[in-house]
Amino acid sequence: MFDTHYEWKFESTSLGEKELKLQKQMGISKLLTQLLVKRGISTPEAAAEFLNPSENNIYDPYLLHDMDKAVERIQAAVMDDQKITIYGDYDADGLTSTAVMYETLEQIGANVNYYIPDRFIDGYGPNIEVYKRLISEGTKLIITVDNGVSGYAEVAYARSHDVDVVITDHHELPDRLPEAAAVVHPRHPDKEYPWPNLAGVGVAFKVASALLEDIPQELLDLVAIGTVADLMPLLDENRALVKFGIMSLRNTQRIGLLALLNNAKIGIADLDEETIGFALAPRLNSLGRIQNGNLGVELLTTLDEDRAKQIASQVEELNTRRKELVTTISKQASQKLMENTTKHLVNIVAGKNWHEGVLGIVASHLVEKTGKPSLVLSITDDGKIAKGSGRSIEDFQLFDAINSHRDLLTSFGGHHMACGLSLEKSKIVELQTILDDEAKKQKLDLDKKSQLRIEQTLEVDELSLDFIAELKQLAPFGVDNPKPIFSFANYKIQNAILMGQEKNHFKMSIKSKGAAIDAIAFSVGEHGQQLVANADDIEFVGELTTNVWKGQTKLQVMIKDFCLNVTEIPKIRLNDLRRSRLTAGLLQTDGEFFFFNAIVYKKLAGYFKHDARIIVGLEELSGRIKVDNLVVVDCPPNLESFGILLKKIEFAEITTILYPYKPVLLNGMPSKKELGKVYRFVISHKNVDLKKDLNKLADYLKMKKDLLIFTIQVFFEVGFVKIDNGLMAGSSSSKQINLKDAPSYRARQRLLEAENVLLTSKTAEFEATISQFITV
Repeated sequence: MFDTHYEWKFESTSLGEKELKLQKQMGISKLLTQLLVKRGISTPEAAAEFLNPSENNIYDPYLLHDMDKAVERIQAAVMDDQKITIYGDYDADGLTSTAVMYETLEQIGANVNYYIPDRFIDGYGPNIEVYKRLISEGTKLIITVDNGVSGYAEVAYARSHDVDVVITDHHELPDRLPEAAAVVHPRHPDKEYPWPNLAGVGVAFKVASALLEDIPQELLDLVAIGTVADLMPLLDENRALVKFGIMSLRNTQRIGLLALLNNAKIGIADLDEETIGFALAPRLNSLGRIQNGNLGVELLTTLDEDRAKQIASQVEELNTRRKELVTTISKQASQKLMENTTKHLVNIVAGKNWHEGVLGIVASHLVEKTGKPSLVLSITDDGKIAKGSGRSIEDFQLFDAINSHRDLLTSFGGHHMACGLSLEKSKIVELQTILDDEAKKQKLDLDKKSQLRIEQTLEVDELSLDFIAELKQLAPFGVDNPKPIFSFANYKIQNAILMGQEKNHFKMSIKSKGAAIDAIAFSVGEHGQQLVANADDIEFVGELTTNVWKGQTKLQVMIKDFCLNVTEIPKIRLNDLRRSRLTAGLLQTDGEFFFFNAIVYKKLAGYFKHDARIIVGLEELSGRIKVDNLVVVDCPPNLESFGILLKKIEFAEITTILYPYKPVLLNGMPSKKELGKVYRFVISHKNVDLKKDLNKLADYLKMKKDLLIFTIQVFFEVGFVKIDNGLMAGSSSSKQINLKDAPSYRARQRLLEAENVLLTSKTAEFEATISQFITV
């Protein structure tokens, strides 16, 4: 019924003589041997080093370019009591880099402070105005961490004022390097370092090791966070640093991290690379995205327990705010794309005063949803400048596509998969044309699937907790060391359900002779009902993991990709006009017009030909009708109604306008916080004149009028409010009431689901949805 999202590539499972020898020498299983060999590890020495890294895998810091100069200059500053300022960055790598350098310099008695640039004021990297201010305040040595190699002019200014700069960085090297006192960089062309893929925090850690003349194990927890957060390859030295760092995290004494973990409800024993990537890193990043990163360094380094708890609570609030912003802007951006009737190979979408800190995340969401490279821009108050972020796909070099057109932009930077930019709003259309042309030049094929490497097909009865423990020897997983993905054989499917508040996650149990194992797919979207209805026909691949519930540890499969293998679906002739404006011309076509809503028909009745064939309402369909072209004018109130229509009318061709009469997709459902605000207001106020004061009330409660009207209607239905002659008063109740039982609440949820499935999907997905309703 629908195909996989990826192209599945099944790896060879046979072992040659060399691999069998490795298995015997190492005393490991056939599967673990295969997984090592597929990662290029074929000797006992390499396997031992990979499975059990030691301090020997952490290289001598003096192998880095200019390390001797950096140490000498820093030690001189400490001896002379010169003021040292660490110039960091506002992401998780930058914050941990700053914390590592700050704690090290404090330990050796330096007069040190730190500065984290403000994303919205200072921008990324060196800022000459900030350098001027730091120097005027008495700084004699600036040490950059996770940035600096692009600061030629800033370093020149510092030197002209007798201030030295020590650069520690890992980003792409420019053609002309700053003339700094030292440039410590793992890819410096004048000195080849054994492992060029250190994160910014890795480079800072090497400087710390050189200054302390030892490996400072108490800093490894920070190194693990920054390295994983910055998506660095988890091989070689990084693998050792992160593996030891995770061990350190599980025993961390940092009261700031402990407070952060407590607020995030994460058990310290459960910490691993996934916890860092999906829980710790986003929270630290939220500071720089929404506010300022300085608090992040303070959180990581403070010894004040009360202060740690206070900052951790702020971080949790900012992270929640970040998620809310991403959800809101993602919906608005998707709606704008849907309203654009012109097809493009690259998405560009802009909105006024969208929060700049989350635009990269929104762009990533659009890439996932549409499969296209995407730029998301925020237009300034004066309407002149658009500033934002772009995210790409593997087959499109986004940086190269834009880099040759820098004259169009006011600022630009990035790499293959991501960029940041700003330009005059009037030039957005020109940029769209340029990117579409560049996509054609690069022969971008949006139908081409990314490959997903399947390590092996496993019998379900092979799976056990011991099996999982063996796989974990390959951890930490990440870039260049992905978590193994398997397909599965010889099982029966049981208990297929949808779960989650929005019923958008799918769970089933797979069983052979042993205990049943849960298999879960998150965010299946419009495919949910299809998966439940056709569970026996699901083919899937996934990662093996565990789930701890009430003290019991159970096996679990996290589904990575899936498809349905069902009977061939008849091809339909579809005229997809969902994104077209509803004009009189659309109502002049030949066909049988259908309206779900009589009110919509009454508004449009005068635009039809005198002999137009029109059906209004499902109740008019007493028997099965056959037509040449079914024209569905308005959006149904729920998916069930759409299915009934397609079952009752047989058509050779279908034209879908699906005009949303009162759309709810953009505003969605009111949040718990908004429901609570309205409830508190209505309970404490009487005789509110809704006709006169509704707009004022919406402004006062900071709610959209549509959501406020809906909330009042729901409250009226469950008895929270009484309305008499347009005057509203609250009505408290001691009974426990579930708002979701209110007819209006259920109706809006069903309309929201219908709009999401029928209005936002791409044409191919929409066609598959129609086919599903016809065949089920």
